[in-house]
Amino acid sequence: MRRGRILILLAFVLIFGALALYLLLGSFGESTDVPTIDGTPMPDVGRDEALIVMAGQDIRRGSVITPEDVSLEAFPTDMITETMVTDVLQVVDRIARMDIDRGLPITSNMITDQPGDLLAMGSEASLGIPPGYTAIAIPMNRLSGVAYALRDGDRVDVLISILIINLDDRFQTALPNLAGVLVSSGSPVGSPPVYLTASNNIETSELGRVETEPVTGQLLYVIPQGIQRPRLVTQRLIENATVLHVGTFPLESQAPGTAPEEAQGVGAPAGQEVGDAPPVPPDVVTLIVTPQDALALNWALKSRADLMFTLRGPGDMTPTETTSVTLQYLLDNYSISIPTSLPYGPEPAVLLPTNPALPNDAEAE
Repeated sequence: MRRGRILILLAFVLIFGALALYLLLGSFGESTDVPTIDGTPMPDVGRDEALIVMAGQDIRRGSVITPEDVSLEAFPTDMITETMVTDVLQVVDRIARMDIDRGLPITSNMITDQPGDLLAMGSEASLGIPPGYTAIAIPMNRLSGVAYALRDGDRVDVLISILIINLDDRFQTALPNLAGVLVSSGSPVGSPPVYLTASNNIETSELGRVETEPVTGQLLYVIPQGIQRPRLVTQRLIENATVLHVGTFPLESQAPGTAPEEAQGVGAPAGQEVGDAPPVPPDVVTLIVTPQDALALNWALKSRADLMFTLRGPGDMTPTETTSVTLQYLLDNYSISIPTSLPYGPEPAVLLPTNPALPNDAEAE
């Protein structure tokens, strides 16, 4: 019996000793220097994670960021960019340059020390322009704009048509020039009377030319009957440009998709609400192009060249070669015959090709 009591006492001693040792080691193992943010313990960080500053709640643009607005959160290291903020002190007491939703990582461009920086956020449209490109607006109508089929994000080619005439390279005026021969009156050199007269003994000139009448052999001096007729050429100017926006971008004070006149209530018929007015067709399209292509388009606009858009299929990035089209090109490549002079013809005379009238255009007029 005595031996059994000893064993029981020894077991109690061992149990209490182990409990005391556990409590003692636990108290020594506790750290009194746990990292905190204003008393809040920092989150655990895994092997492939690091701490970044995130919005702990919605932060409005222009508001001063407080410690309660942000928190340090673990984030995968392979997804951390150089603009992400990792120190809370770099964010607190700064001004939010934009609305920051809860749970978003805070980057350096979202905060500022200067209230004036709130004006430098730029437009949302600029976010759609990739580096190395620029945007330019070009007028359009129903015909040049692919019957208003263009939408934001479409890819288009731009065609250009130009009228070419011959110019005097020195005067930069249209040919033919007014030409004549300077004839002296026979007075001594330096005497005044001299005069200009046309001469038909010059074989060629910018004014006309000498030809022989085929029947009588009479020399004729041929001069133009009218002004010089321009020559038309058309070619693709821009290939595979991206449509940034169709129509006018909405201003801050008007709803998207409305014209400035609609936003002010101008142009609506009497008794009709502005919201009930039919949509105004777009008259401008903004393209994303290279800076050099932007210069070419600007020259075309300033020179009043005719521009037309053609719509490409989605994902079509295949480059193609095109050849300038002139009257000679059409005659040579499309089997167009030169009309024969006949002793009869239509009445009334066809002086200009006539396009058929479109009902929608008649209603608009």
